[in-house]
Amino acid sequence: MAMALDAARDAASAGDVPVGCVIVRDDTIISVGSNEVERRADPTAHAEMVAIQRATESLGSKFLDNCTLYVTLEPCAMCAGAIVLARLPTVVYGADDNKTGAARSLYEILDDRRLNHRCVVRTGILEQESSALLKDFFAKVPRSVPSADQGGVAATAPVNTVVSGLPTTPLRIVPTPIGNIEDITVRGLKALRSADVIVCEDTRHTGQLLKRYGGVAARLVSNHEHNEEQRTTEIMSLLRSGKNVCLVSDAGMPGISDPGHRAIVACRAAGIPVEVLPGASAAVTAVVGSGLPTDRILFVGFPPQKKGRQAWLLDVLSTRATIVLYESPYRIDGLLEDLIAAGGGDRTVVVARELTKLHEEYLQGTSETLRREVARRGGGLKGECVVIIGQAED
Repeated sequence: MAMALDAARDAASAGDVPVGCVIVRDDTIISVGSNEVERRADPTAHAEMVAIQRATESLGSKFLDNCTLYVTLEPCAMCAGAIVLARLPTVVYGADDNKTGAARSLYEILDDRRLNHRCVVRTGILEQESSALLKDFFAKVPRSVPSADQGGVAATAPVNTVVSGLPTTPLRIVPTPIGNIEDITVRGLKALRSADVIVCEDTRHTGQLLKRYGGVAARLVSNHEHNEEQRTTEIMSLLRSGKNVCLVSDAGMPGISDPGHRAIVACRAAGIPVEVLPGASAAVTAVVGSGLPTDRILFVGFPPQKKGRQAWLLDVLSTRATIVLYESPYRIDGLLEDLIAAGGGDRTVVVARELTKLHEEYLQGTSETLRREVARRGGGLKGECVVIIGQAED
């Protein structure tokens, strides 16, 4: 990234917006590019495009396998598309571009699951240095003169810069309804409406939910099992820069069998405050509604599907507590059969489904009787399910 900064300085010296790019393979520099839009009078001559062209010519291949692209500014949509087409596996960038950034800020092209290639994206490397270069460059440009068009950066607000001296804002964990949209809290809505960024499991799902509440101005970014590790670094960077960040899952409390735990642990370890808002939780709702004892509860999430499943069930059933777990409605019959095989055939079991929705239902009986009921219904149930297992009788 230091070499990319040098290339950005070269661009500034030549009158172009200071953006630089370096492509590396196996610790070897393959190509270096700087923004040449003004020099070439070519709107496509962004630093990434220049570097990719030089790298493909150097390697004699249209694909840049096993390469890493370093660039000082978040790629725009054009450059992100070229990166995907070149099959670059890893992209590292410095400063965010809130106006046209297509890696995280405006779009998420580089790791869009709908495309046939996805990149690992790392952000915030030499972010302050990259931002300072752009800020200094635009400070010298008269406001009446439009900026050069690398990344579509506006002269009045080039990038999202870190503001020194500001206290780190807390990461806000906001639960969302598990079914009935009226179950959002007043405090939760207030937090979401004041957020700069909302980190969510699925941006499309959360976007549709937020529209039901009148919409919010925050930028939505995805946070799922495939990108949670790298997203955690970005979350902390945003918080340190003074941004208001809320984290939500598709439904219920983040971190409870949903993404969120990794970000919370990392923030705590880094001394960044975490503020958890109370609200909807399928597990808590179900166990209270089940009527089973709540003085001692063991929540175990989703059971393993194959390896170690029976041993896991035996261990869980040995616990003197009311057990709460999640299971797919299509695997409820298999779970009940496994409970019977593990010696829990006479245990009281409650299956809560479609919680807070129109067809909410609590099915209660022993493992044996419930298995017969599920079989009568065709071997499966409809809707999200929570299973509550009572303690063994003395």
